[in-house]
Amino acid sequence: MQVDRIVFTGRGIVEIESGTIDAPLQPREVLIETTCSLVSAGTELAALSGTHSKSGLKDPPAWLRFPSVPGYLVCGRVVEVGTKVTQVQVGQRVVAEGPGVWNSHCSHLGMDSADYKLVPIAEGVTDEEAVTTKLGSIAMTAPRVLHPQFGDTVVVFGLGLVGQIVARLVVLAGAGRVIAVDPLLERREIVSRSPGILAVEPGDPVLRAQGRPGDRLAGFDHVIEASGHPDAFLQACEVARVRGKIAVLSSPHKTLSLRLYDHIHSKGLQILGAHGSVLPAQAEVGDRWTDGVQRRFFMQLLAERRIDVKPLITHRVPFSRAAEMYRGLEEDPRHYLGVLFYWNGFKGSSQTE
Repeated sequence: MQVDRIVFTGRGIVEIESGTIDAPLQPREVLIETTCSLVSAGTELAALSGTHSKSGLKDPPAWLRFPSVPGYLVCGRVVEVGTKVTQVQVGQRVVAEGPGVWNSHCSHLGMDSADYKLVPIAEGVTDEEAVTTKLGSIAMTAPRVLHPQFGDTVVVFGLGLVGQIVARLVVLAGAGRVIAVDPLLERREIVSRSPGILAVEPGDPVLRAQGRPGDRLAGFDHVIEASGHPDAFLQACEVARVRGKIAVLSSPHKTLSLRLYDHIHSKGLQILGAHGSVLPAQAEVGDRWTDGVQRRFFMQLLAERRIDVKPLITHRVPFSRAAEMYRGLEEDPRHYLGVLFYWNGFKGSSQTE
């Protein structure tokens, strides 16, 4: 079977390559025909440009070497199952993921049917919505580590895909006030369509108006840093209240210079990493929220229409236009946010030219 793939062949170089799948399915494997895949811009652009914090290692991980097949956000239809597969059936729509860290921007992929990353798509959820499921789990990790109480105030810095989703999630979690911050007007306009979120630029006075000046309770209870930019983290320290919490949800790859006493120590701030690796590997009595459980819960939120991700998709294109799309994400983030690649002749509900 012929398989088309998007390949990073060198720094800044994106190509389309074709190969074949010749090996037969193992008894518990499934073969998935891709409908669409979504770009996770932060990770993929860092890998493509060689600016990922691990790219400069003497022996970087395989997924950060060239050539590599990027992507970890994909969904499609099961077209073949192994002899011992019972969880899914031919024709079923699923969210999937290639082996390793990514390897998912491709026309077909095989995976173990018992893998937690294989998530059935709920009835009524479109492929375009379902492909955000892993991003939903990533975003969910921030409120998971923060443990906000009902009515707490929250600021989200950075309105890329993950920032957009987490702002919506903290509203669902019962936040008393949610401020979403981004320098790009276009991204603020998108998040403003979702009820309960006030979108502002970084210099807006509302970020300094939470409480009375000099009041030890002035500031926000929780801050979620989803931009990966050092300036945003420093501002997060400024707007958090005394003994407030900051969740680092982005994967920052830039060097940060701060005054530990002024920015963190004197206010008693808690800085919490919200990378997916902090989630438990196996569900336990004390903590059942694994990545797999979070993915399925996000699928439930989509099915019940408690969260709307459709406004996040700005471009729907055939995979052959991959190089153009990565260039747009890098050079024109005002107009590029969610980029969907379509495969195997499938087309979205609309086509962005």
